[in-house]
Amino acid sequence: MEPPATMLRAEEEQLSPRAGQGLLMVEGLVIGVLGGVALAWSMGYTRFGADGIPMLGLKVTPLHAGLLLIAGTLALLACLGRRTALIFSALTAFGWAALTVVCANNVAHHAPGVLGFDPRDSFLYGVLSAYNLVTSLLLALALFKYRREV
Repeated sequence: MEPPATMLRAEEEQLSPRAGQGLLMVEGLVIGVLGGVALAWSMGYTRFGADGIPMLGLKVTPLHAGLLLIAGTLALLACLGRRTALIFSALTAFGWAALTVVCANNVAHHAPGVLGFDPRDSFLYGVLSAYNLVTSLLLALALFKYRREV
């Protein structure tokens, strides 16, 4: 026996916001765990220099690890609501894009700064910016579809 058409429509409508919130949750978990492990590792092993510790191909300083941990934690909190997830993903897309530009500028001038900017960090920030842009567009589309039907 097939489910009624109204049930299928309701499931389709719920898929898009849940998918966007799920993407935000995955980002929060990955970045939060990476930042937490890097922060614990950098605090435990002080023999690494000011340029950071090598972790998954990145050079992570304690400040950089703290930034990742805070961004991951906020992403996990933001995925609890539709509007909150949309606002957070849009703001972080802009923030990661700004960090990409600042990082690329510092790498070009060979000035790593307190975050230990590295060419690989520019790539990471660019990927995070694109990921959050896609997530915010998906959430905005879902919110617009929800508002249009109500």
